[in-house]
Amino acid sequence: MTEQPRAETRGRVLVVDDSRPVRLVVARQLEAADYAVEQADDGDQALDVIEKGSFDVVITDLRMPGLDGFAVLEATKRLAPGVEVIILTGAHTEDMSAAVRALRLGAHDYLTKPPYPDEVVLAVERAMEKRHLRETNTRLVRQLEESSLTDPLTGVSNRRAFDRALEQEVARASRHKHPLSFVMLDIDRFKSVNDAYGHDGGDEVLRSFTNTVSSELREGDSLHRYGGEEFVVILPHADVAGAMATAQRIVAAVAGSSIRVGSAAVRITVSAGVSSLRAEGDGRDAISRADAALYAAKKGGRNRACSAD
Repeated sequence: MTEQPRAETRGRVLVVDDSRPVRLVVARQLEAADYAVEQADDGDQALDVIEKGSFDVVITDLRMPGLDGFAVLEATKRLAPGVEVIILTGAHTEDMSAAVRALRLGAHDYLTKPPYPDEVVLAVERAMEKRHLRETNTRLVRQLEESSLTDPLTGVSNRRAFDRALEQEVARASRHKHPLSFVMLDIDRFKSVNDAYGHDGGDEVLRSFTNTVSSELREGDSLHRYGGEEFVVILPHADVAGAMATAQRIVAAVAGSSIRVGSAAVRITVSAGVSSLRAEGDGRDAISRADAALYAAKKGGRNRACSAD
């Protein structure tokens, strides 16, 4: 009867060795410790398995016909960079020198043949801990990076993210010769909202406002908090007419929405300024013109969109 694989394991390990007895010993030791194990009898087979599979740890002999353990180590680092590699080697001086070389090339650890059961399991446990720690650190760094680019109140991208996105989108538009437009937004008389409902009420209005604006954008458009109650939308592949249509939709949607603040239904309006990237201009020039158009919308009575172009 074929033994059914366990539903859950502590991790997946690939054992590579041209000696079948060594492979079986190592595999059985790990399986007894609840690891899922796959075997390869040479470096070529190992590379094929690594390309197709997903492993946490690779244990490989150094001396094999064809592709040796160094080739397996290099391929693992290239094809599956998060996978830890443990070297199997003999106890002779030249074997130990080769093991040290493997460590310098990125191997996690080495074991001398024949490895004791506790040594194998302990080496894999430590390799798994290192892998998990690295993944945790990578995730934390990513989260910190994301938080540094996100406005904590509204959840949209902040000014720092906007500066980065502006540079990238301008470069992309210039390279591919496609239009790029911007909409500057400023909530009308926002100070009166804070005066009437307090800063908590103002925060709720800002959150609801960004949700309303986001619902009017296409996939690929991006909304950024520029500062205070001022926001900017980047519209790739949109000319000034398309950006103006988007701005008018936003103005109408905001004016038509009602925001619940405690027991009160608050209504706000927004003014918008529109500009498009010019062939001879740059991103900052376009933002400056959108800001001037926003000022014109404010001066013209608010609750409207004006174009700089």
